[in-house]
Amino acid sequence: MHIPDTASSRAEVRQFLLALAGLAFVLSTLGTRDGGPMAFAADIVLVLCGGWCANQLIRGFDVFKEQVICVLQAYFVGLLCCSVVLFVAGWLVFLPSEYLHLGQSLMFAATFSTNFELALLPHAVQLRFDGLLDHLWVPALIAQCCAILAAVFWMCRKNTFRLLLILGLLATGSLSVSSSDSPIVQLLPIGGLWAFLFGAIPFFASNRYPVLRYALILGIVNLLTGILAVTAMGDTLFARAFFAVGIAFLYLGSRPFASRKGETERRRRWFGMALHMFLWAIPLAQLTAALDVMDPSKPNFTALMMPCLLLALMSWSLWQRIEGKLQLSRVTPTAVIAGILLANGVISFSAQGMQLRFAEQSSAYIHALGANDLSTRCPIQTSGPLAGLHVCELGPKGPPKALVWGDHQLVAMKAGFAEAARRAKVSTILVAQPNCVPLDGLQTRFASADTLSGRSCDQQSAQVLQALPHLNSIRHVTLVADWLYYLGDRNAEFRPKPVVRLGPVDGTPLNTAHQPDYVATALEQTVKALIDNQVRVSVLRQVPAFPQFDAETAARANTPGHWLYQGMPQLADVVSKGRAIKRHAKADDMFRRLSTTGALTYVDTWSTFCTSQRCTARGGLSSDYVTSTLLTTSGALSMSRILEDDLKRARTHTALRRGYGS
Repeated sequence: MHIPDTASSRAEVRQFLLALAGLAFVLSTLGTRDGGPMAFAADIVLVLCGGWCANQLIRGFDVFKEQVICVLQAYFVGLLCCSVVLFVAGWLVFLPSEYLHLGQSLMFAATFSTNFELALLPHAVQLRFDGLLDHLWVPALIAQCCAILAAVFWMCRKNTFRLLLILGLLATGSLSVSSSDSPIVQLLPIGGLWAFLFGAIPFFASNRYPVLRYALILGIVNLLTGILAVTAMGDTLFARAFFAVGIAFLYLGSRPFASRKGETERRRRWFGMALHMFLWAIPLAQLTAALDVMDPSKPNFTALMMPCLLLALMSWSLWQRIEGKLQLSRVTPTAVIAGILLANGVISFSAQGMQLRFAEQSSAYIHALGANDLSTRCPIQTSGPLAGLHVCELGPKGPPKALVWGDHQLVAMKAGFAEAARRAKVSTILVAQPNCVPLDGLQTRFASADTLSGRSCDQQSAQVLQALPHLNSIRHVTLVADWLYYLGDRNAEFRPKPVVRLGPVDGTPLNTAHQPDYVATALEQTVKALIDNQVRVSVLRQVPAFPQFDAETAARANTPGHWLYQGMPQLADVVSKGRAIKRHAKADDMFRRLSTTGALTYVDTWSTFCTSQRCTARGGLSSDYVTSTLLTTSGALSMSRILEDDLKRARTHTALRRGYGS
């Protein structure tokens, strides 16, 4: 293979690498270094930046300082302009928590630590406008690797062999550590440094060894080897390493022998334009997508092209003016950082996220979203018959007398049951798994796009029933679930949930038309198994559903910029009691039929939310509902008296079988 070492061949390689770098930079920001093309894209970006950094260091620290200051100015000017637009947009459409998160994200972006935020400080609440600046983890990682490389070069610049040895050891160590799938490793320099150093080492080696004359051929050979490795073994770390080495040598071979000041300034301007496009494109895409109320996952990229280009040109022109006027003054980056941090301080000064923007009637919905953290789960039991399950211990200390078993409805009601157990003075354990029906004798299947496995639900149900004979102190079991969801009612939710299919465990093919019958049969079997263990059974009547209600959407409908949202639907937090009874009739009939035989107690919860004529999702200063069927913490606490009466049955229970099936 013969590769001509001419200016034209080098120019062609540079054009190829430029296109590859642009594509890789965009791809790497769309994911957090997960498998497949995202990992390869991030490696390509790091390799090229490592080579650029090494090239500037070789030219001298004065050149390196000048280039770095230029990059910092371009970055901070673009970020400052972007933050101004985001703050204005935030005033119009953000909820308070999102507004505060924007200030936090700007602080991390201004200090090149976004990757640390994503790895170590993930947001507890994920709403529509969270993470608008998460794509800046890539510049943050590059800046950190650049600082490490500059420090090592400063210490070992007089001994090239020692420099190469230390860089090689660092790259090898980072490569071995990056084999871990932990996102913390992949987002931090400990896992990304190897690709950066793979791009830098060939440049330093070319100062001592005749590498430059063979760089193009070495790059092509390693690149082909990486492609063959991917074809033969898949997306492995071994293949990524060969691919990175190939890109590094191609970059080295594409460099011109002599540097010209005019070309350097032209490349700097093009780099600034690309950087500003990068800073604007992803936040604008996320903003546009999030403004679609019902489907916030499909931005209109065609409509974004002109706004993105115009805004990028605006911030790029401002940077050009600053660079030309101040002659790369080191004061400007510091001033811009201070301005960003000041803006972040102003927005974070208000603990309520500038809540004065909202009308008074929207406070109930905003409070419900802020106070309701449905991600909080019970700790995992490490020993005993319930080992491996999420179990909460409520009420006074001692052997549990009551078991509350349920799904996501129970997770939302945990505060209400905790208060009820305290009042009733009944030791209670709570076992809950979202989207898992608390019945035995069913096989669960979710939509293929859902990450939850139905097998884990079935295993939990079997384990709970098998554990009861070993929990001799339990005298009462309460079942809590989203029964409309399992009976196949897809019109009860404002936002459709992933479809769940339930069927018998005997291998009979699942038939969704018969799903209510499957649930009814499983209910009878489960209640019989519980009674055989000499425990009393009660079922909590599902709270009335509000198909046209969602607290988050209701809050957004009251923002100053509600007119910016696309497809804002008609919302209703009130439903007639007759319609609610009709919607829940199938589940009510199933439980009342068993209740009349004495097999279980059907606990009516509707008195908390309904009058004789209508039911309402909003009570007091906070909404009782966060979604159409899911309660907030305040809603769960409002039921504590009913739940207390239910748990007190464990204190009066006698171990006698009731006349089930007679």
